[in-house]
Amino acid sequence: MSRPPLATLDQIAAFTGLPKRTIYDQRHRGVGIGALAFKVGTQLRWDWADVEAWINRQKGQAAA
Repeated sequence: MSRPPLATLDQIAAFTGLPKRTIYDQRHRGVGIGALAFKVGTQLRWDWADVEAWINRQKGQAAA
């Protein structure tokens, strides 16, 4: 399945199974806590590559 290069909060929540509030809160807790997000106009967006890198970091922490 093809996906656009930038993801919305709804897409990230659906992809990870996390509540939107959790994803949003992680963004404000500091670098490295959640996937890197940025604003396009007034809307938050995530680069799918950053989301996948964040998930891979989580996998590494679980294995440690």
